[in-house]
Amino acid sequence: MPTYVAAATASVALTLGMWAIAISQSANRLRIDDGVAWHSTGVWLKAETHVHTKFSDGLHAVDEVIGRALANGCDVVAVTDHADRQMTAATAEYHAAIAAARVAHPTLVLVTGLEWNVPPARGDDHAVVLFPTALESVAVTGEFKRRFDDYDRGPLGADGVSGAFAWLRTLATVEGSGPIVFLNHPARKAADTAAVERRLRELLEAGSGIFAGVEGAPGHQKATPLGAYGGAMKPDDRWDSAIAPPGGAWDARLAAGDKVWGALSTADFHAERSGDYWPCQFSATWIHAPDRSVAGVIKALRAGTFVGVHGGIAEQIRLSAMIRGLPRAALAGESIVAPAGARVTLELRATVPGVDWSGQPNRVDEVEFIGIGQDGARSLARLPWPPTGVVTYEVAVPAGSFAIRARGRRIVEEGPDLLFYTNPVFFNRAESPARLGG
Repeated sequence: MPTYVAAATASVALTLGMWAIAISQSANRLRIDDGVAWHSTGVWLKAETHVHTKFSDGLHAVDEVIGRALANGCDVVAVTDHADRQMTAATAEYHAAIAAARVAHPTLVLVTGLEWNVPPARGDDHAVVLFPTALESVAVTGEFKRRFDDYDRGPLGADGVSGAFAWLRTLATVEGSGPIVFLNHPARKAADTAAVERRLRELLEAGSGIFAGVEGAPGHQKATPLGAYGGAMKPDDRWDSAIAPPGGAWDARLAAGDKVWGALSTADFHAERSGDYWPCQFSATWIHAPDRSVAGVIKALRAGTFVGVHGGIAEQIRLSAMIRGLPRAALAGESIVAPAGARVTLELRATVPGVDWSGQPNRVDEVEFIGIGQDGARSLARLPWPPTGVVTYEVAVPAGSFAIRARGRRIVEEGPDLLFYTNPVFFNRAESPARLGG
């Protein structure tokens, strides 16, 4: 073989080898992590995850609350009476009432929960604890209440917040099957956003595998003051001002790479005369779950596949991100690994009912995509809502990790506006946070 032919052959082989390596590296740099198995299947469920009954400081029996929830279209209700020691949640009677309601209303996904006074706040910090059906017993809920509820008690020592989460983790029979915890109305008694972020950091550290996020839209939406937020911090268009608006405590944790969810909208129902809407009357969380079961609901809440909505302005809201070369679009709650500069097509689609929660003609006015990187959070685009019900927007992947979430808005002239919020899609979470400018 002539020398030049051998050289050419070697050059071709080298080029092909480098090309194969490049393809392999590209494949490793373009994938979906933390994927959910039900991304293209599953069911949409209208949910209420925070209600009270006569077993604590609510004014209605379990069955009455459930009946009104069903009338308002709820598919899921979590009964979450207070775990204060002087109240009767987590008793045999509590579990019997929930079990009877489940038999009477077999189409409803009924979840047993508690509202926990989180140590060491002595009753100022509340969180819902939702239990899988296998853990619905006084032996579990009663013991949790006895050992870990912090209302009107002295220091709990080893039975403080770290001990509580450690104990909850022991209840999981398989990974991800244990209880799940969300911090309620986080800014209601907080001094400022920094205080909320500190609490979030503490709960994320102590509650790994159990603590999932925050109630971004608090209840008591007919109360004065709105949301029962009588302290230094007030709601922002009905949503918690430390969580929902760009640049708050939620975005600070997303910028740090934490998978924490804030798109939870609840009634915190006690009674109409307390300034509350009934479950699923005004506030709702739309959950995209693998199936219609307690286990499916908890799995979806843990994965972040849910959206919070006020006023019934939209349903079944789906944020996704697609990059050419991915086998499918990534959904809110999932993570994309992609090279810097890759073009991402964001898509938000939703069903907008003809009438809103009050029976009036309905509309969504705009959608906003919010980007979160190391230099904070900012609006990437504000776009009008189209008749098709699908909004798209293209953005480049920056270097480093970042996240994108979305919110929709109906502008109310006399205010406050009605909004929905999604959880984020993540990009390159393992890397240092990206800068979003430029």
